[in-house]
Amino acid sequence: MYDPLVDNCPGPAQPHARSYWQATTQVDLPTPSAILPERADCIVIGSGYTGLNTALELAQRFDQHVTLVEANRIGWGCSTRNAGFAMPGTGRRGYADWQKYVGDEVTRAIQAEYQRAFEKLEHHLQQCPQQLQVQRGGYLKIAHQPSAVEALHSTYETLKKYEPDTRWLDADATQARIHSPQAHAAIHYPQSFGLNPLLLTASIARQASKAGVTLVENAPVQRWDQVGGAHRLHTGKGRICAPKVIIASNGYTPNHLHPSIHGRSLPVLSSVIVTRPLTADERQAIGVATTELVMDTRTLKYYYRLLPDGRLLFGGRGAIRGKDAQHPRYARHLLQALRGSFPALRQLTSEPADYYWSGWVSVALDDYPRIYSPAEGVYTSMGYCGAGVTFTQIAGQRLAELAMGEELPPLPFYQSPLPRFPLPHFRRLGQWAFYQLARWRSL
Repeated sequence: MYDPLVDNCPGPAQPHARSYWQATTQVDLPTPSAILPERADCIVIGSGYTGLNTALELAQRFDQHVTLVEANRIGWGCSTRNAGFAMPGTGRRGYADWQKYVGDEVTRAIQAEYQRAFEKLEHHLQQCPQQLQVQRGGYLKIAHQPSAVEALHSTYETLKKYEPDTRWLDADATQARIHSPQAHAAIHYPQSFGLNPLLLTASIARQASKAGVTLVENAPVQRWDQVGGAHRLHTGKGRICAPKVIIASNGYTPNHLHPSIHGRSLPVLSSVIVTRPLTADERQAIGVATTELVMDTRTLKYYYRLLPDGRLLFGGRGAIRGKDAQHPRYARHLLQALRGSFPALRQLTSEPADYYWSGWVSVALDDYPRIYSPAEGVYTSMGYCGAGVTFTQIAGQRLAELAMGEELPPLPFYQSPLPRFPLPHFRRLGQWAFYQLARWRSL
């Protein structure tokens, strides 16, 4: 599997992940351009949620001639590999963290920005004939062991100031919804919902194409230099020049794509299994409603949801290196974790999962993303820490505004560069040590 810290570029002509979404979804994607233009007003690198939203905004609102270059196929990265969790927030900082660091007023402004992201997402949902296969019912954040209940309740006490519709579920109320020995209390976020990430990608891509964006597939950026005041990208489809370049490849960004962002992100693999359809007895045994998303309080979190066809999706952290991503032991690890969450599914978890795949997420050193300009004429949004399904919808708008010289809201996401990792060559070693410590603490 492509590894951003090892490989020069992710393409071209790499197939999509063999995911449940790709195998079961009938999708209408726009026809890409066969020719790479020589020039553009703006070049967008990457056709995930961030890149497509940015390109759409630049073309539709700012009347820019935009060319989007994708190393492989539209939505090849994590925008079609994620679990489809639409939740308020991004990164790994909650409202309690923001209140501590920036105060109440800015925290409320952050909450308002999250709501704008949901509004954008709802718009894309309405543009999709299948309505993104949406499953409304909220998100449950569950305490996976008794010692986690107090901290989770403390989170709720702060959270309800900013998200007043959230509800606290004690042990009995949680067990009524999730029949698991690893569910001791929960916070319910009613606004959250599940969706099909491939349909979301297609919805934004169709809108971007209709707005005049030139979409070019199988065009990985192989070299980047400057000619006069313009950036010149050498791709698998030829060369293109523009005064402005937007890097929207997030966790799939090659290590040396541009020196201004080198060492500012840690690409981390998140892996997902999808089981066969559960029987009626199995569904009753676990108690998980088909409309709810679930994630636990572990440092290395597990997350799951029942899909519309009755299959169970279950995900968590995977391998550290790309070359190990498809090793069977990581699928087995997720099956073992699923069995720990639901012992009643012992027979199910003794069978191989029907689907198993992985995708890279971009982790920021200080746990939240940045939308900023790292160099003259270069703009980027990176570091969602695996929580970008909703926030990327507004991030694309803000990234376009930044590229067009507009002032962004005075929020932490828009006020500083992504911090550089100390000793970036040793990021993987630090990740390995962190994983070992986190797994030891969860025992």
